[in-house]
Amino acid sequence: MFKKILLVLMLASTQSIADKDNIIKNLAPFFGEINANDIEETNFKGVSEVLLRSPIIRSVLISNNGRYLIEGDVVDLFNRKKMTASNKVKQLKKSLIDTLNDKDKIIFKAEDEKYVVHVFTDVDCPFCRKLHAEVPTMNEMGITVKYLASPLASLHPTAQGSMEKIWCALDKAKAMDDYKKYKTIPDSKNCDNPVAEQLALASKLGVNGTPAIFLSDGTHIPGYAPADKLLKAIKTLGK
Repeated sequence: MFKKILLVLMLASTQSIADKDNIIKNLAPFFGEINANDIEETNFKGVSEVLLRSPIIRSVLISNNGRYLIEGDVVDLFNRKKMTASNKVKQLKKSLIDTLNDKDKIIFKAEDEKYVVHVFTDVDCPFCRKLHAEVPTMNEMGITVKYLASPLASLHPTAQGSMEKIWCALDKAKAMDDYKKYKTIPDSKNCDNPVAEQLALASKLGVNGTPAIFLSDGTHIPGYAPADKLLKAIKTLGK
């Protein structure tokens, strides 16, 4: 009996390796290098989830023979959750954001800090200004806001230059506040600033619009959210 169980386990393991090899072989031409550890079987029989690290961090579903890529949402009707809401995706996004040094962010710190959110912003984006008007309320709620740069050249061609000036200001928080409120560009000298680097990271994280809010567990909330709804999301989705 033990030998039979061992044989079954060995066959299953061999099949799993073969499945992963097929998936990697067929996805690699489209998505680049894929690690076998980033492939996991799902509860959807015959379907695996693959974590993609390049060019954008996301996950996809594919048949185990590597032939059929599933486009669109697959929903588990029992719990009404999307199958591609991968924790691995959130963890990887969180780890990348965590590599950034606080000195390269523009921080509006809550006096009684309970939560931290990172916000990719474009200073010429109207909804970013609307979100910024909520920052004092967020701070009162215990939410610290850490700004990162994501100027959208296609919509706001001068935003990156303005943001580089803001990031080079002696008081970055005041410069950001003044620009958001009055469109005042600080008279700061050019400096080695992180705007382009943060913009590249935003692209990798799948940010295609601003504001883009990231909770401390890596959850991405796209678009404007008023303070009360943001606090509710933080408490619901994770601190």
